[in-house]
Amino acid sequence: MRERKPIREIRIKVFNIGWWFYVILTVVLLGIISVFLRWYPEDVRLKMILYLSIIEYIILRFYKYSLKDIRDDYSWYNEWPCYLCNQSTIMCILACLLNSQIIMSFCVTVGTMGALLAVFMPDRYNRDQLLFSKQAFGFYGYHGLLITTCLLFYTAGLYEAKPVHCLWGMFFTFLLASLGHIINIILRKTGLNEHANYVFTCDPDNEVMEKMYRMIPVRLVYLTPIMLGFGIVSFIALLIM
Repeated sequence: MRERKPIREIRIKVFNIGWWFYVILTVVLLGIISVFLRWYPEDVRLKMILYLSIIEYIILRFYKYSLKDIRDDYSWYNEWPCYLCNQSTIMCILACLLNSQIIMSFCVTVGTMGALLAVFMPDRYNRDQLLFSKQAFGFYGYHGLLITTCLLFYTAGLYEAKPVHCLWGMFFTFLLASLGHIINIILRKTGLNEHANYVFTCDPDNEVMEKMYRMIPVRLVYLTPIMLGFGIVSFIALLIM
């Protein structure tokens, strides 16, 4: 009989017990906060999601700073909040401050899908991490909190779904990816970070992206099918909502 590993030695792989631990934790957190917020008026719900988004951003920055003690290839220029999920956290804060249905739609659809993709297809730095390691808490914990924050706009009754909003979601996705690409080019050209790859516009980092890059071997442009996929899924999701 194979000896069972102690919990502290479990490494996270997609769909194993460690991975499900963070997924279930996210679902429970979303459910509890959604029910809790329903008891409060709209302005209070917005403020509470705003506070949660700010806490989420602070956790993100502490996590990014802590990576210097974990990664040998750590570079401050590679840890700016320019990845799609990091941008979604900022968009959540803006959605609360502006009470914007359009920005909320981006968070509910693209923000959620981006975080889910990260959880289902973690990049090479976040595969095979110990269950309770700083890296696992930072990556899976952060993305779980992002999924919670993004979906709270809908589950807490703040966002009224409209299928036409999927066009804004695609626009924001392309805009943020383009800005990330411009930053990548500047950092690479100046030598500040020769491997800058925000939003993965320069180099694919998982099997799906690698297939897209083989089909369309042009930086940034190769992500177009993924962006269109986001738009289609967003449209269907908004119709169902």
